[in-house]
Amino acid sequence: MIEAIIVRPEFDAASKWSYEWARRLMDAVKGKVAFVDLAADDATRANTEKALKDYQSHDFIFYDHGNEEGLAAQGGEAYCIDKSNDSLLKGRIVYTMACLWASDGGVDAWRKGAKVVVGYEKEFTFNPQYEDFFCRVANAGYIAYANGETDWAKIKQIMIDEFNKAIDECDDPWSKLWLQWDRDILRIYPVDMPKSKCVFRRMALRLFGTPGWKLSKAFPISAVLYAFGLGVLLHDFADVLYQLGGPAEVLSLQGGYIGAAIMTTGFLLSYYEINSLIKSN
Repeated sequence: MIEAIIVRPEFDAASKWSYEWARRLMDAVKGKVAFVDLAADDATRANTEKALKDYQSHDFIFYDHGNEEGLAAQGGEAYCIDKSNDSLLKGRIVYTMACLWASDGGVDAWRKGAKVVVGYEKEFTFNPQYEDFFCRVANAGYIAYANGETDWAKIKQIMIDEFNKAIDECDDPWSKLWLQWDRDILRIYPVDMPKSKCVFRRMALRLFGTPGWKLSKAFPISAVLYAFGLGVLLHDFADVLYQLGGPAEVLSLQGGYIGAAIMTTGFLLSYYEINSLIKSN
């Protein structure tokens, strides 16, 4: 049986619906998933952290408000999960129905070792008059997982198909537009590739693909230090050659140049080996 921690605050009009949708999710997978339920006043940061430490193999499910930084605790004035404690999600399936978290906080949690992160990178919209359609699509992915599907690329397609079905069935034009919006902001990492504004991160992604998100700041620092050091070495070596014999000596084949080429080849081979190791894991 699958085991999961589910956090579902309830403190305003929107969270009353997310609270209810989470309850429906629990009913839909009854007998297949055993839940540690942190509901309403129990949905605090302290309780969330304690549950994550006590139940280290459980999935993590969250239904309520979120933003780029974190997932809201009961009352909305604090986070139950943010960048200072999201390492507690390492190794888990993380399934959320919350605004914006997948744009930054969810990426951070995935980088720190969360096995899968499901969320929305912009504001999740819904119409209370047609809330059943929105509940259905929000719950579809975890229901598919509880029913035995473990390929998250296929689960994402199941969710997209459910969105498209809801769009076809709903007769309210505004709800159709909001369902389309929610469908298009759905993100599942590592199925989707997170975006990065960092030049060095983009370089790592180009070199290593999706595993480039797992590399720390040591990667760009090591590359810059190597390039800078090699540049200093070649500059000083060429200056000595120039003093000895002018341009002709600088442009002639020298052991120092061969040594620099061997060093660079070794450096690139080491990064190739790192790339192979990362992709194999």
